Amino acid sequence: MGLLRFLSRSAVCVLAAAISFACAGSSQDPASDERLIALEAKTRSLEESLEALASENAALREEVAILAERSGHTEGLEAAGSAIEPEEGAVDSAGAQEKQPAIHEDGRTDVLERLDDLDARVRDMEDLAATVEWVLRSVEQWAKGQDDPLSLLEGTVLERTVRLAAESGGEVHHIDHPEREDPAVLLVPLAAVDGETPLIVSLHGYGGDSSYQTTYMPLHERVNTHGFALLLPNGIPDSEGNRFWNPTDECCDSAKGGQDDVAYLTELVAGAQQVMDFGPVYFFGYSNGGFMSYHIACKGLPGLRAVASLAGTSYVEDSSCDGASPVSVLHIHGTADDVIRFEGDESEPDPKGDGTRAFYAGALDMVTRWSQRAGCDWPAQPQPYTTLDLDRHVAGTETRAFRLESGCADGVEIELWMSVGSSHAPGYDDAFVDELVEWLLSQE
Repeated sequence: MGLLRFLSRSAVCVLAAAISFACAGSSQDPASDERLIALEAKTRSLEESLEALASENAALREEVAILAERSGHTEGLEAAGSAIEPEEGAVDSAGAQEKQPAIHEDGRTDVLERLDDLDARVRDMEDLAATVEWVLRSVEQWAKGQDDPLSLLEGTVLERTVRLAAESGGEVHHIDHPEREDPAVLLVPLAAVDGETPLIVSLHGYGGDSSYQTTYMPLHERVNTHGFALLLPNGIPDSEGNRFWNPTDECCDSAKGGQDDVAYLTELVAGAQQVMDFGPVYFFGYSNGGFMSYHIACKGLPGLRAVASLAGTSYVEDSSCDGASPVSVLHIHGTADDVIRFEGDESEPDPKGDGTRAFYAGALDMVTRWSQRAGCDWPAQPQPYTTLDLDRHVAGTETRAFRLESGCADGVEIELWMSVGSSHAPGYDDAFVDELVEWLLSQE
């Protein structure tokens, strides 16, 4: 939550500086003034939303603490850690179990309902993190004099994504799907080679879309220089209009949010292959998009060579990945991520459900799982092979890179970039995009 406030307030500060700069000049036209005012209003609204969400989390934390103390059940506080930070004086799990009787069914139900609310708060924060970072980048670019990035606020998701993609100078194509209203955007480099040019699929986070993803992770700027194609799809909006991916086997009842995104993305890649015959396929996803990238790797996809996930993992229950073929994996995660925690977040199974554990695995769990699928073992105490300075929000070389390649299946690499002090929406710039693209394309 702290980073979200930082991003919002930073956006307001940068915006104020940009307004002062604009007022001092004489070249600002009325249309640009109107867009700047609209952006200021959007940024202020985001800041208010963040404060309101912080208040909701605080109230919810008090409710869960009271329920836990009343029932002797404190796992809810631990499972809620992805959305809130524990306060001093929180109920100690072991002590509570000694002093309190076993939890009653009514109390357990209340705690589980609170956890459902907390999970909703996680999604809210993820949405705000992506949105605020996008607004901040737009304002920063405008303040630096770049070509009217405030136009990112205008038009449909498809129109905004196409405008961004067209900046690369590559060929822009629309990939339609019979079950989705919005076509995906495919960007092909000018010097594409049939049967060889690799394809990267970039998946947005919860509440984001392809234009947010492209602004936050401008892979399109490397299409011509690095010789790969880029596919930018969109998830289906939920009941509140937030686009998302379904990284589970619970499909295909769209009324329950259970769309079959494995089938959709598989068919979308096949549709892209009709434009030209691509070489290796790579998936990169942010947050909910990272969850989906891992799920695609579990289910398999023709030509898939590697997945990279930023701030996204997979669920504790892993049976849906049984029998998955080994692929190269790059897991990128900030240790200060308070939305999808680096350590993971486990909960007790719902006694009224099917007994599955609902929350997600940690970063080390993920590289361990995929190492084992590749026939190698992630070491208990790995040593970084290098350190990287990627996050402008964190001082120094914050990212420690760990690699496991010996003993793995032929050509498979498992890598972890642990960004010490980075949050759910790291301030990555060109250095990160270059490192990410080079890693993906090295997995031949």
